[in-house]
Amino acid sequence: MTTSLSAIIRDPEAPYSIEPIRLDEPGPGEALVRIVATGFCHTDLIGRSGLLGEQFLPAVLGHEGAGVVERVGVGVSSVVPGDHVVLSFDICGSGASFPSTG
Repeated sequence: MTTSLSAIIRDPEAPYSIEPIRLDEPGPGEALVRIVATGFCHTDLIGRSGLLGEQFLPAVLGHEGAGVVERVGVGVSSVVPGDHVVLSFDICGSGASFPSTG
């Protein structure tokens, strides 16, 4: 188990709360990535606004980032610890990833 700090939205009318969270070890097909850069887009603004409904709160928003793979779960062969990666939605359905070469 790993701990991290996260910006959590609990109420659309309140500021983000910076809190520690617990992350499980990566499961099958998952990778744990140490985030070094992140983006904030219109999807995050919609989540922040409360338009998705209170059933989605509390939430840790964000789906864009870049970082370094720390650990991988069973069956992960496209990345290894130490790879630099870019994160976004899995829009193609293949789960493909493209580690950097530098």
